[in-house]
Amino acid sequence: KKKEQSACKPYPTTSESFIPRYAGPNSDEMTEEQRKIRDAIVVSRPRTGLSGPFGPWLAIPQIAQPAQSLGRACRYETSLSFRESELVILLTGAKTKSHAEFDIHQGEALKAGLQMNVISAIPRDGDFGVEAVKSKLVPLLDNDREKQIAIFTAELLNDYEVSDDTYDATKKALGGKDSPLVEITSIAGYYTYVAYTLNVFKIPSK
Repeated sequence: KKKEQSACKPYPTTSESFIPRYAGPNSDEMTEEQRKIRDAIVVSRPRTGLSGPFGPWLAIPQIAQPAQSLGRACRYETSLSFRESELVILLTGAKTKSHAEFDIHQGEALKAGLQMNVISAIPRDGDFGVEAVKSKLVPLLDNDREKQIAIFTAELLNDYEVSDDTYDATKKALGGKDSPLVEITSIAGYYTYVAYTLNVFKIPSK
C-alpha cells in the first residue's frame, strides 16, 4: 500500500482511507446494554471516542465490556512507562500487519517520547523478524530496559514463545521481577486482538 503523508501529521500513514466493512451497530439499533457500554467508552476516551476496535466489539456486549477493561489495564495500569508500552504496541502492529494500529500509535509514541527515527526503524509486515528488530531497532533504543523489552516482544510475536535466555535477560533488565514480563505479554496479546479486529473490519486510523 502506498504511504500517505497527512499535512497535519509529522509521520506517514497508510490506513486513513480504509473503508470499514463493519463499524459496529447503528445508534438506533443498539440495545440498552450496548448504549450503556458505548457511553462508558466515550466518557473514558473523550479524545477518541468510539473509534478503533470498539465499534465492532460493541456488537457483542459480553465482549466489549471486558475488552474495554482489559485495554485500560494494559494501557494505563502497568509498571511500564508509556514510552515502553508504546514500543510494545508498535511492534505488535508491525508484526500483525495492522496499518491502522501502527498509524494510531505512531502519534501516541511520539507523545510518549519515542523519536521518529526509532519508529521508522521498526521492521513492518513481511520484513518483521527477531533478527531484523535486533539489527535495525535495538541499536537506536536508549537503555537496556527498552532493548530487552523490544527483543522479548519481537521474539514473542514472531515465535509465539521466548527463549530462556531472552526471558532471563529481560527479567534482569526490568529489576529482577517476573511481573513486568506478564505486563509485556498482556500488552502484546491485547493489541494483537485489537489488530485482528482492525484488520478484519478494515477500520481506518482517523
